[in-house]
Amino acid sequence: MRQLKLNPDSSERLEYTMPDMPVRIGGDPLSNFRNYAAACHWHDDFELLMPVDGEMDYFVNGRSVHLKKGACIFVNARRLHYGYSAQKRDCHYRFIVFHPSIFGALPPVERALRDLCADESADHWLFEVSSEAVMLFDELYHCAEADDALRVVAKCAELVSLAIDASAVQKTPGTGADWATLRAMTGYVQAHYTEKIRLEQIAAAGAVCRNRCCILFRKRLGCSPIAYVTRYRLEKACALLSQGASVTEAALASGFNSASYFTEQFRRYYGVTPKIYRQKMETE
Repeated sequence: MRQLKLNPDSSERLEYTMPDMPVRIGGDPLSNFRNYAAACHWHDDFELLMPVDGEMDYFVNGRSVHLKKGACIFVNARRLHYGYSAQKRDCHYRFIVFHPSIFGALPPVERALRDLCADESADHWLFEVSSEAVMLFDELYHCAEADDALRVVAKCAELVSLAIDASAVQKTPGTGADWATLRAMTGYVQAHYTEKIRLEQIAAAGAVCRNRCCILFRKRLGCSPIAYVTRYRLEKACALLSQGASVTEAALASGFNSASYFTEQFRRYYGVTPKIYRQKMETE
């Protein structure tokens, strides 16, 4: 399937769950993440998320919204985002991610999608409990579980149409240049996290100096650039451990130089060793 290229920046690499289709579904408890907060990231895909047990907060390009159980947030493509709990309470959620290329390569459709995903467009759309979008979320999730490709495309199209309609009502304009710069810098991390990364390289990706790079990360994401790299690597390592990778395999595949340093950082962030974490995932 030809991928619609929205921009040359480096989107996060996603593993889709549907055969031969750019669709990923899944779910997790927030307690899987350190301090009940996922790492900030972005990708070229649209993302929808719904709490199914509990409540959570959701950060999108500098703004946070509160999601009640059964509500749904639709995050536009290429926006920095992550879920968290300000009260550090657990929340189980489901998510659906799909790439704009699912709709094919008709020029009018591609133009409409580029307009929708543009930086000046809305960063997200919030749909309340029992809304049409929430019902479509459930239907799309079940269609994707059943690998019902035709209905998946139809449901995705309905959801995108709702987002376009909501743009005229919900006043959530796109954010400014700082977020485009941060997207470029975090995109560099997402593309190169398995390699050695220096502060100079992160700053160069955003065409800013090292000082400006550090200021933007601390001001907008609340951490240093290097702390962001470590956090991002650790989340990738967690995914590998939950899939049965050894501590050494997870360490090296997620960009750490040694299993010992990886274990030290992992224990610092999560409060347990990677081995204990893996054992916990195997029993759940």
